[in-house]
Amino acid sequence: MPVASHTLGVTKYQLLCVLIASISSLNFGWNFGVINLPGDVITKCIAGPKHTILGLPSCLPASNIVWGLVVGAFALGALVGAISCTRYANMYGRKAVLMYSNILAIVAAILFGVAVNIPMLAIARFLAGVAQGCANGTFTNYVVEITTPRARNTLGSMIQASISTGTMLAQLLSLRLSTPPLWRILFAITGVISLIHMAMLTMCVESPKWLVSKDRIDEARNALQKLRKSADCTEEFNTLVNTVRAEMGPSAYTASISDVIRGKTPDNLRHQLLLAILVMVFQQSSGIAGVSFYSTKLFGSITEPSTHYSTTPTLAQILTGILSVVGTLVALTGLALAGYFGRRTLMLFSHTSMFVCSILIAVGSIMGYNIMAIVMVFVFFAVFIVGPGPLPWVIPGEMTPIYAVSATIAVSGSVAYTCLFTIGIVFSSLLDALKGYTFLLFAATNLIAAVTLFFLLPETKDRRVSDMIQTHSVGVHNIMQQKYRSEVYVEKEKIIL
Repeated sequence: MPVASHTLGVTKYQLLCVLIASISSLNFGWNFGVINLPGDVITKCIAGPKHTILGLPSCLPASNIVWGLVVGAFALGALVGAISCTRYANMYGRKAVLMYSNILAIVAAILFGVAVNIPMLAIARFLAGVAQGCANGTFTNYVVEITTPRARNTLGSMIQASISTGTMLAQLLSLRLSTPPLWRILFAITGVISLIHMAMLTMCVESPKWLVSKDRIDEARNALQKLRKSADCTEEFNTLVNTVRAEMGPSAYTASISDVIRGKTPDNLRHQLLLAILVMVFQQSSGIAGVSFYSTKLFGSITEPSTHYSTTPTLAQILTGILSVVGTLVALTGLALAGYFGRRTLMLFSHTSMFVCSILIAVGSIMGYNIMAIVMVFVFFAVFIVGPGPLPWVIPGEMTPIYAVSATIAVSGSVAYTCLFTIGIVFSSLLDALKGYTFLLFAATNLIAAVTLFFLLPETKDRRVSDMIQTHSVGVHNIMQQKYRSEVYVEKEKIIL
């Protein structure tokens, strides 16, 4: 007798669809990491005096502040993409937005290849950001809507694993492609990734939940059955239809970003909104953006900086490459950890550990204990990836009504990209000014994060969304009070491969 589909864990086709959709996050990671190593080659012409190669300049001189704007342009574009794509994902479907956002990335790739000045490079970074910001938010919704609750525990962290993989690939290839004119090819690879993504998305189904919202019932049933293999989908599908028609149908209410911010929603979602914003602020202010964008410069400030250009990778560049590999391995391990430990546990553990690491990085840098500082940068990066890396993208969807999920994720994503843009601009100058003391600032922000989330962040793993909404839609509150502690769990999973 077939098992009930909602009790399933990870099926092969669910995994395939999530892996293909996650290429958008891999592309995000590529653009996040590709800017790191070739920075001085592009802006300071350290590979030799500026000259032309095939009619294009070998380098594009710029100050630290101007280069910071180029770095941050990606985050600014991602902010625009996160805000603007919510309505298109609701109108045209999750898969369609994932598919066609790649077109902007292809245009960006062309601009990267032919840029003759810094403004062109900044515009290309901005367009790539719009594409990836749009896709990232849509990917989160897509994963939530095609997976079972138990599969979601594991696959919900795929966003960080994919970003880390993209960052790793970008930084490893940067070790050989950071010279003129190869840095143009390095940047333009984002377009190749997009073409591959578009081709592979044809193998995926559209979100059954979105199909039901458009009254495409037969298509939705077929999509759900394909995602659930040979399981009995009757109960899950009937529940899906009833829920979606009530909350997402043509006559149903869908909260706008303005509604959520102003509190004009049927449920009191102040706590959910505040939490969605705070976890993103803490994610970016933890110091991870500085490590990701400027790890080569950071390692160079800890080790002996290179005084001349060489085609042989420096120690700082090698450490950056190793850091990206470690990050990817930890992210893949984090998929298992997310299925075992609670969201609250991982978030509190990570921010507390990053607080300790930040202090030790600062002490090692100031006192000249280089090995300790370098090791702590690796530990800092690793503990971020198992908690504040993926979970802020997952948590809002696990405690917010369907009608407000897209708007809430758009708000929290916008906050994340705003912080990312700001840090991308100021971190290089901050590191120049404060040197080893820089990470004392991040120690303070991580301590604040750990204390704040201890009182505000409930456990969402294995809790039904309906129970979380009922318990926490009461305005901002201290979740340590007994009445707010949810003990309702979903059924244990059954893995089918």
